[in-house]
Amino acid sequence: MVALDGYQAVQEVAVRVDSKAKDRWKTTAGGGMLAKAAGGPITGFRAGYMDRTTFTGALVIDDPLKPDDAFSPTKRKTVNQRATNTFRSRLAHDDVPIIVIMQRLHSDDFVGHLLTGGTGEKWHHLNLPVLIDNSEPYPVEWTHGLPIKHNLPNGPLWREKHDAAEIEVLKADAYTFASQYMQRPVSIEGALFNMEGFKWWKDLPPIEYYSIYADTAQKTGERNDFSVIQLWGKAASGIYLIDQVRGKWEAPELEKTAKAFWEKHKALTPRGFKVEDKASGTGLIQSLRRNQQIPVIGIPRDKDKYTRGLDAAPWIATGMVHLPENHECKVALRAELQMFDGLGTGWDDQVDPLMDAIADMLAGGGGYNLDALL
Repeated sequence: MVALDGYQAVQEVAVRVDSKAKDRWKTTAGGGMLAKAAGGPITGFRAGYMDRTTFTGALVIDDPLKPDDAFSPTKRKTVNQRATNTFRSRLAHDDVPIIVIMQRLHSDDFVGHLLTGGTGEKWHHLNLPVLIDNSEPYPVEWTHGLPIKHNLPNGPLWREKHDAAEIEVLKADAYTFASQYMQRPVSIEGALFNMEGFKWWKDLPPIEYYSIYADTAQKTGERNDFSVIQLWGKAASGIYLIDQVRGKWEAPELEKTAKAFWEKHKALTPRGFKVEDKASGTGLIQSLRRNQQIPVIGIPRDKDKYTRGLDAAPWIATGMVHLPENHECKVALRAELQMFDGLGTGWDDQVDPLMDAIADMLAGGGGYNLDALL
């Protein structure tokens, strides 16, 4: 590549005649490159030099995960661990940039690991899907991504390669299109919910009654789950998610948020404020019970997430669960539902109260009688 006219027009350098191996060479200007396969030996080498006054090199990570390995939790974990165990130790100093180039393959692939805080660092993120849609917000679950504006117009990214008609053909393989083409991977090997079964409402039908469900996080760190409070309504056509708040709150702020949510909707006379009875949820139950005006109910947990997901899936598949088309939670909620497999992939804080609402309002309690707990 260095010998190409295009490169020479930018930088007039040449490869030294005494170092022309494909995986290791040096230039006449003093630079060079070492290329190794993922997991290959790089002991004794580093990216950049100790000079901090100018750019001296970079560590480039190109496609660290193969498509065939994307569905192996073990192989994904091995690649992701290199971000902290190997790659950073090969920098001459902390100012040497790390550049990652890859297509998305899985919600927990290397880029997903970085964007959700796997290394605790913020990453400048240039996202180029095959179909540009500038109205699509940056995913809230990418908490450690700093989006780079590309200023490209809406439409096909590269019309000469994929025009609008060809992009429609690519959509036939929904998973590959979402992951490798749109850079928004969803779960495939274990996702429990049929996304086509969800209905998105704009206008509410007559509601028979309302209930509030809450799932609280044990910790509030950047890598921990959110706390979520949802208002659901029961209608003849199924259940409707009407309102939601989501955040990372310490106990006093969580209690304040819960009380504010109740005050906002108490005129609807919800059938209870139902909270998962464990960890921080137990504390919230105790604090809310001091307020005699809030009918708080503890939800016992005698099933794991996977089993609860299996119980909820038929109700979703048959179109009984309706989600808000115009609520600010739509994008994050949809992404979470797409990834949910009950095995810990991605976030599941919004899915938990959703499954509680299904178990209580559609499945008749789902193994627990909430009314009996009043």
